[in-house]
Amino acid sequence: MTDSRARRLLGNWPLWLTTLGIVACAIELGGRQVIRQSPLQNLVGATPPSPAALLCLAASAAVLGAAWLRLRRVLTMDRAVALALAALFVAGLAAQQRLGARLQSDGFFYFAFLRSIVNDGDVSLANDYGLIGIGGDATLMTPTSTGYAQTAWSVGPAIAWMPFYVIGHAGAHYLAARGVNAAVDGSSYPYRQAVCIAGLFYGLLGIWFCYRLAARFFGPGLAALSTFALVGGSFMLWYLVKEPTMSHATSMCAVAAFVYAWAVTRGRRAAWQWAALGVLGGLMLAIRWQNLVFAAFPAWEFASGMVSAPGAAERRTLAWRGALFAACAFAAFSPQLIAWNAIYGSPVAVSPLSPKMLWLSPDPVRMLWSSRNGLFSTSPVTYLAALGLLVFAIRDRAFGRLALAVFVLSVYVNASVEDWWGGAAYGARRFDGTVPLLAVGLAAAADGLRRWIAKRPLAAVLALLALLVLWNLTAMAAAVAGRFGGAMPQSFSDLAVDQARTLSRWFGHPFSYPVNLIYAARERVAPFRYDVFAFPMLGDPGRPYGRVDIGLGDEAYLGDGWYQAETLPDGSTARWSRATAEVLLPLDRPAPLTVQLRLRPFSYPGASLNLAARINGRQFGPFPLSADWQRVDFPTDASAWTAGVNRLELVWMGAGVPAAVGVNADTRELGGQVDYVRIQIAR
Repeated sequence: MTDSRARRLLGNWPLWLTTLGIVACAIELGGRQVIRQSPLQNLVGATPPSPAALLCLAASAAVLGAAWLRLRRVLTMDRAVALALAALFVAGLAAQQRLGARLQSDGFFYFAFLRSIVNDGDVSLANDYGLIGIGGDATLMTPTSTGYAQTAWSVGPAIAWMPFYVIGHAGAHYLAARGVNAAVDGSSYPYRQAVCIAGLFYGLLGIWFCYRLAARFFGPGLAALSTFALVGGSFMLWYLVKEPTMSHATSMCAVAAFVYAWAVTRGRRAAWQWAALGVLGGLMLAIRWQNLVFAAFPAWEFASGMVSAPGAAERRTLAWRGALFAACAFAAFSPQLIAWNAIYGSPVAVSPLSPKMLWLSPDPVRMLWSSRNGLFSTSPVTYLAALGLLVFAIRDRAFGRLALAVFVLSVYVNASVEDWWGGAAYGARRFDGTVPLLAVGLAAAADGLRRWIAKRPLAAVLALLALLVLWNLTAMAAAVAGRFGGAMPQSFSDLAVDQARTLSRWFGHPFSYPVNLIYAARERVAPFRYDVFAFPMLGDPGRPYGRVDIGLGDEAYLGDGWYQAETLPDGSTARWSRATAEVLLPLDRPAPLTVQLRLRPFSYPGASLNLAARINGRQFGPFPLSADWQRVDFPTDASAWTAGVNRLELVWMGAGVPAAVGVNADTRELGGQVDYVRIQIAR
């Protein structure tokens, strides 16, 4: 080793010590997750609870603090990002343990593949389902044509998780050798928790590739900021720390590695690089078949190269390399083909458990802007990123336009899935592969905003002042309603909730713009109602009915004429109404419906106990009522209803003011009290 190299290594001592501290913390927290014991504590033989972890954390903090000035000199941006990702790995392990990350949901099915391949050498999953606790599902256990148990999940995550499964296996043997009841057959908690760490690891590795991709087009600082902001501000963070055994973190990593590898070798790719890119592409597909859309990058490059090649020799060379790419992709994807063939008797199969693909009727509007896991509405940072990607596509023809086209194609594919909202999941999870593209888009948006503000600094000041004025206006609205102000101490958290509700009622959800504004104008309702009305009644074939529980989550459905919600003696909720009160009913389609109302009228001597109902201006009734709670049912035909928002008005014939008729001192006009409104398709 030369003297200069030795001096450089010694000069980097803060970096090495910091890295060592992070590694020690990772071993400590990772061990606690896999074997539920402290590896470092066992190593040093300490008796107090978790002193090793505390020492590691304290040492890391001391090194970081004492060496910061020196560390700042030796860190390049790439080193800083790598160090940050290493620190986030430790923080992610702590977050997983704090949030109770475990094998769950789709993770069971990927894990079943992993256990079956490693322990049994096959993909017959029936025994694996039993061992991991999901074998009681009759649908899963219905034999296929080859006698195997059913599955709609891919084999790729199992391949990616294998190194971590080995760690779990070592942990299980370690515990078993010490008399702990931990099975070593692949079913016990060390194996399950090890794949939680796998999800975190691959997610952070994917962030690295996203950062490197964005840094090709923007400064490394802006690329790092945008990448971390995108992951931290989107659904992806959930799948690193809360549900890491879903495929999404691993999928994002595979796509990010593939797109980055394509970008850095574009135009000068050697034969072996075409082969390596093919392997990455095949693995990417084996993890999630939807990732096929990202193969558009090399496909477009190949097609345009064949068209623009100057001669036959160049075309033959490109054709050979394209064939090499395809062969390597096929080889990497072949484990999935083998699994399909074994389970369903065909290398290309569609499981009956898979959601249907409605290619001719996608739903991109709700896929992007609805409250049901809409990409933009539930991860607002992706809205800015998508706008940035659009701007970047105008500026960069080589990558930007292709990236935008692939993003649009991904929207189409995800919007064509029967359950486009992704089931009972957090966020628009199926957009995991678009994260690398959106990281570039967010960097473009941040760069554009920075330049715009630099030219118009007063605009940023005005925006801040406008926010402060808006804060005061919403606080005043809470005070007018009697929920803020006065001589007593206030809860600012309660005020914040009230202000958020007020903002929503005034403006709707800004990250559902412009769709909610268009809907509001078309249906003549406030924009905030789109949050719920985007999923109209009768839209689900399995639910031929709709219900509004008055007083409980009913704000979007109520028009004029209602008072505050009350809780009834039986625990149900209701509201009093004025002489006329309106209920808004969003319908997917008109149909002959039976309307059910549970209510009671305001009763006093001489009152007319009758109720009329108007549906979109058409009157039904009046219906005679008793003084007590009752249910009123009446049939309607399809012509009374419309696709969209329907207006049901309740008209109480005997409405009155309790103080005026001698009942009590209440000065409100009361028509009646309503518990619920329900509609059902008439049989």
